[in-house]
Amino acid sequence: MTDQACPPRIAVLIKQVPPYESSPTLDARGRLDRTALPTEMNAWCRRAVTRAVELARATQGHVTAITMGPSGAVDVLHEAIACGADDAIHVSDPALAGADCLITAQALAAALRTLPSLDIVITGRSSTDGATSALGPMVATLLDLPYAGPVLTLHRTGPHTLHSVLQQDEGEREVEIRLPAVISVAERSCPAAKAPPHTWPLTAPVTTLDLKALPDVRPASESPTQVLATRATSTTRHPVLLHGGAEQIDLLLDLITEHLAGPADEAGPPVPNRTGAPAGPAVLAVTAEPSSTSARALVGEAARIAAHIGGHVVVAAPTADADELGSWGADLVLALAGRDPRPLAHALTEWTRRAGPPWAVLGASTSWDREVLARLGAHLGAGLMSDLTALRVAPAPLHLVGTKPAGGLLADITAHGQVRIATLHTGSLPLPTARPSRSLPVRVLDINADAGIRTTRTHPADDHDALQRAAVVIGLGAGVPVDAYRELDGLRRQWGAELAGTRKVTDKGALAHGRQLGVTGRSIAPRLYVALGISGSRDHLVGVERARTIVAINHDPEALIFRHCDIGLVADWRDAVRALTARGTSRPAHELFAPR
Repeated sequence: MTDQACPPRIAVLIKQVPPYESSPTLDARGRLDRTALPTEMNAWCRRAVTRAVELARATQGHVTAITMGPSGAVDVLHEAIACGADDAIHVSDPALAGADCLITAQALAAALRTLPSLDIVITGRSSTDGATSALGPMVATLLDLPYAGPVLTLHRTGPHTLHSVLQQDEGEREVEIRLPAVISVAERSCPAAKAPPHTWPLTAPVTTLDLKALPDVRPASESPTQVLATRATSTTRHPVLLHGGAEQIDLLLDLITEHLAGPADEAGPPVPNRTGAPAGPAVLAVTAEPSSTSARALVGEAARIAAHIGGHVVVAAPTADADELGSWGADLVLALAGRDPRPLAHALTEWTRRAGPPWAVLGASTSWDREVLARLGAHLGAGLMSDLTALRVAPAPLHLVGTKPAGGLLADITAHGQVRIATLHTGSLPLPTARPSRSLPVRVLDINADAGIRTTRTHPADDHDALQRAAVVIGLGAGVPVDAYRELDGLRRQWGAELAGTRKVTDKGALAHGRQLGVTGRSIAPRLYVALGISGSRDHLVGVERARTIVAINHDPEALIFRHCDIGLVADWRDAVRALTARGTSRPAHELFAPR
């Protein structure tokens, strides 16, 4: 920490990435090959640069921009300096090419230690190529600092404190952050820092550090996670496309009724039943919401994996119904006497040292789960596979393989080492059929409060679990103007529908962040999902792939969503909504959407 009288020293971590919709392939060593692709500064990092420069200018502070990458990555440092950073560090060594998030975090933490004592380290919330959301928490853990994010607002309130509003899945949370600290910046929380290439100061001070200068950093070849393969996305849906606009509404309703009246939704796989005391390697499931549908899917997935490896399931959660967790697959419950991620990760690390390392650790893709598991991965030196939509155990020798979206592709990833860690889109997982409940052993895990982060106020989202329970969800894209949302009120009431949105919708504040669907949001499984004005990127569709029926309404017949729906209507969304609302009295929702 710098002295109270001194201006703050700030470091901002940035990354060079391929354009968002690009489709990289693997090289001969199984690494993503980016050499043939154009590059740019990661979109989230641009907001981090903005916040760093704002804080420095308000307090006469100093900003150092840091990146890790090949020689060409110096471009993002030049742009950061053009946007207001004072100097830069480039971590670059051929042996670091293809490093995963843990090795990258270790290298960046080592680079940060070469600087004079820092007050604030700022990162973007995630990256558009890897989308792990793990770098900030991992760097904070390696530097033994508090972490807060993603931040919407950021104000220095004293020489050693910041006030921030955090964008959490369950709503917004106001916190006081004790410095030094690491923070990540939410997307679209502030203007993006941009500077045209002709303004970049190519002779600006940039220090280059290789592995000789960072002797304790491991090479990329020791990364505990590895991309095995990439493949094109596919769909199991067989779209029926209607043309003719609102004139086709009756046929659209007939098709919806027919689709929903087909075979009943299949029950999820039964939770493996076992008797006796917990035995074999542990699969640890960590959740902050032990009574939620998400937790049921998560614990069921842990039980499925434990059955494959001859192990048992341990669930770490705040106060919970142990019998209920047992019916979902738990064999032992760690009752958490606190939920602050930093001390919780420390406590779980100590538990693994006493009980032995778990074979795998699973969590959901929420901000809380991501921070806890990223910190645990840094403590254990374990591989973290993030935001997976599927998980399987591969034989000979046993290893865990996860699938996640990567641009327009799907990537299969594996983790090596004693412990494998994964965050999952639980809405993409089957909901298991519960086994008979039984009494479980419960161990209390003491968790101290995090002295570095103090919550001053919370702003819960409206009915956070409503999307998870809804039978009908209307999804809104950029094609539906915010001032036209009221035109949906009649249809929403008739159908008992909940509203959700794409990232562009929630980023501009049209809907709460907790109603965002997709890779950086939530996954749901309603009986009916109606997509209005949504183009259909893979990153959004991840959030609805378990919907029973997907209906897409878009005026563009070439929209990608029409390849991944069950029923598509080429029409203006307004005309379609008005026609559907007018039919509401003759085609009531309970006839259309009720399970048969």
